[in-house]
Amino acid sequence: MFIERSAARIRLVRTLFVLLAVLPCAGLCGWAAVRHSKGHRETIERRFEQVIGLPLAIGGVEYVRPNVMRLRDCRLSAASGAVVLAAPAIEVESLESELRITLGRLDCTPELARVLAGLARDWLRQPARFPVDCVVDVDDFSWRPRQAAVAEGTQPAERGTARTVARSLHVECVAANGSRAVRVRRNGEVGQPHSQSPDEVRVVAGGLADAVGEGVALHSDGNRPMELDQGLAEGLEVTGTITEPLPIAIFEALVGLEAGALPLGEEAFVSGTIGAVVDAGLARGSARGRLERIDLAAASLHLSHRVSGEAVLAIDKLEWSRGRITACECQCSVSRGRVSQRLLDACVSALGCRPGPAYRSLAREEVRGFDDASALFRLDSSGLDLRAAPERGGSLARAQGLSILDEPPVAAPLDRLAWLLAPPGAVAVPASRSTAWLLGFFTIDVPGGQAVRPLRRSEF
Repeated sequence: MFIERSAARIRLVRTLFVLLAVLPCAGLCGWAAVRHSKGHRETIERRFEQVIGLPLAIGGVEYVRPNVMRLRDCRLSAASGAVVLAAPAIEVESLESELRITLGRLDCTPELARVLAGLARDWLRQPARFPVDCVVDVDDFSWRPRQAAVAEGTQPAERGTARTVARSLHVECVAANGSRAVRVRRNGEVGQPHSQSPDEVRVVAGGLADAVGEGVALHSDGNRPMELDQGLAEGLEVTGTITEPLPIAIFEALVGLEAGALPLGEEAFVSGTIGAVVDAGLARGSARGRLERIDLAAASLHLSHRVSGEAVLAIDKLEWSRGRITACECQCSVSRGRVSQRLLDACVSALGCRPGPAYRSLAREEVRGFDDASALFRLDSSGLDLRAAPERGGSLARAQGLSILDEPPVAAPLDRLAWLLAPPGAVAVPASRSTAWLLGFFTIDVPGGQAVRPLRRSEF
């Protein structure tokens, strides 16, 4: 049977097929090729590098769903060129006014902590560089205070020598009504979602009085809004609680200190609470805390007196104003260790401590061994009040059941602390505003080949 065909209809169908099928398919394939090309990946790298300010290498880019990218094999380098973060996958969700970043696991080293703390400070100070809010979630987060040397291509999670308990981490960088805030919260242990940890640090910058007075919450993650304290019109407010001990190397990096600025030993940990306000470069606030596993040999390395042993320092009260300590109450206990006879002599001459029955050894040793030491310190404008623990009968340090050093009968003036740490033969200089101003014009040589820098008038 003959079937009549129209040439016009055939051309129309072919044209529609090309327009509605072939061209869209070719466009989709071209779009996919561009999205998976090296040039597109390098464009994303440059975009993130402009914001972060550090080199970032991305192995691949996947588009999981609308507005969500999964970045594969990411490597973030510090300014020195060393890789501080290597993550197999990072999910980035871009919303109109918010950027959400999700990581599966992150072992934070001191180097990475220093980089992240610097980014947080930049976020607070540079709103034009960071125009949108940012929320970061890490499912498995832990501190790694030390790491061994690594070969090229090794993941940081595989190279560390110590890892703390893994917990999830939630970070919020938010802005509202002229205020900018960063909140960092560690949740319960991994595998125990209902276990909550009160560890949280919050830093707020900018004018907060209007925002808080109107009851505006800066951000809510679905659980509870971020609450701000009233009374801070400008400057920086820091509040935090750390119950799980934080490695001292991580603490130095987070607060912006140089590595080794707190020479307390590699095994030292810190925990506690803090509330402070920084305004015009001067700080006021209070803190309570606990320093554990202090290596006294490392702490006294640059002092004229030598001590060894492991110490625990419990700070019951620490208050400061305009950058100076105004009150301090703490308890210190030391396990078995050794102390130089020079330090014992300095405690007697400078602080007024009383020699005990075992003050000097029969062999006249320059370095003495002791079984334990414990003391209570109370420091304020009136001086230093040094006392032994109540159950020790006035003994600050003991050896073989005998007291080496007993508590002083009265408090010592604050200037005696300088004499306690001064090396033998130190030059005596009267301390006053006028002498500090005068000495600011000179350089004073000190033992060891170093020199005291001139004082600025703003420092006294």
